[in-house]
Amino acid sequence: MTEPSMSLEASHKPAPTSGRDALVVFTTQAGVAAAGILSQSLLAYVLLPEGRGAYAVCVTFATLAGMSLSFSADIGAQFFAMTKRIDPSKCLALGLGACLAGSAAAGAAALPLISAGLGLFQQAPASAFLASLLLMPLACCSFAAELQLAGLRRFKALALHLSARAIVTVSSTVLLVWWLDQGVEGAILALCAGHATLLAGCLWDLGKNMGLQREWPSRQECRQMLGYGLRSHPTRLGNLLAPRIGILVLGVLGSQMDIGLFAAVSAIMLQLHLIADSAGIALYPRTANGGALVPKLVGRSLRLTWLATAAALAALLSVSTPLVRLLLSEAFLPAVPMMWILAPGVLALSVTTLLTTYFKGKNRPGLCSWASWSGLGVNIAFCLALHPLLGVQSAAWGLSAGMAVHTLFLSIAFHRHTRLSLSSVWMPQREDFSYFSVRNYAV
Repeated sequence: MTEPSMSLEASHKPAPTSGRDALVVFTTQAGVAAAGILSQSLLAYVLLPEGRGAYAVCVTFATLAGMSLSFSADIGAQFFAMTKRIDPSKCLALGLGACLAGSAAAGAAALPLISAGLGLFQQAPASAFLASLLLMPLACCSFAAELQLAGLRRFKALALHLSARAIVTVSSTVLLVWWLDQGVEGAILALCAGHATLLAGCLWDLGKNMGLQREWPSRQECRQMLGYGLRSHPTRLGNLLAPRIGILVLGVLGSQMDIGLFAAVSAIMLQLHLIADSAGIALYPRTANGGALVPKLVGRSLRLTWLATAAALAALLSVSTPLVRLLLSEAFLPAVPMMWILAPGVLALSVTTLLTTYFKGKNRPGLCSWASWSGLGVNIAFCLALHPLLGVQSAAWGLSAGMAVHTLFLSIAFHRHTRLSLSSVWMPQREDFSYFSVRNYAV
């Protein structure tokens, strides 16, 4: 991807509106979420709570370990490609290189712990953790490539590749887990196959349509992208940990069944994050490129997002017991009360996602880091304090409390930064629903 080719595309195609972009992303995310729920259902029926807990621990470990040591260079790469400050080919090269290096370092550090079976590594067979070492680089690199497509606003192409990942993941889960009975290891390998499909599709698309070249950035360019990534890294870690810290705490204090119950029900509830995620993906290029109407556009996105998420939560909770019985089996019914506990946290997360998008686009990742880690601290405190009394439900209370603090922090900062009134941001307005029409904020 070269800057001239990116400019050429922009000169021949009118910039799509945020609402239309969000609809494209949302439609795709809805399909991906449906496929994800199908996979979760298959895993729940075959692995039961204990196996589902082992799977959750392995995937959480692989996701956190791989991303932690890449130092968010892929986020820096996306920002500089999106704002056209550095050639996209160089940005992708740094992003993928950092992901591979970070995954290799994390894998090397984890091998002795896996062999010794210490702490968290007691919650799943060593063979499952070894399979997760393959997941590390694939998940990290596929996300780096996904960020580039989103940053360059190739939303339709990204929709195609995300759909392909979902199809491959589900079909591989059926083959390896249901048919071949490969258990937790098969479930992890199915996830690997999905990420490999997404990575290959994104690279092919970028090479064909955006003029990708084999080009490595200069030292100065590396410092710029890594610098932005390092400032964003605490935020990423906080956002990665927030929905997963309960799994880690239960991995130390609880049992495989506890982990499985919380992981399965939280995975279903967090699928509703696709509403905010879709809006955030479409919004980010506009916040990064600036414009006087950006704060109002963010406000409109916030109103539509929390209204849609609240409606979806109400519908989901109204059928929570039969839904869990159908999707996850009778064995997971003890997790139903956690859905009600998690609901406020999911609603808060929808708001947090868009506010984080705004401040990242304004090149203020440090503020997002403070907010993220404030919420994470509350999350951990609730988990540890309530576990002796409430057991597995402590993880759900921790997630909701942490998200509430995170959202409050960013909301106060947003109003101070934009000087917009509370009513102008949070009260629904009649014209909000024109957001998805051709007439929209031209930002």
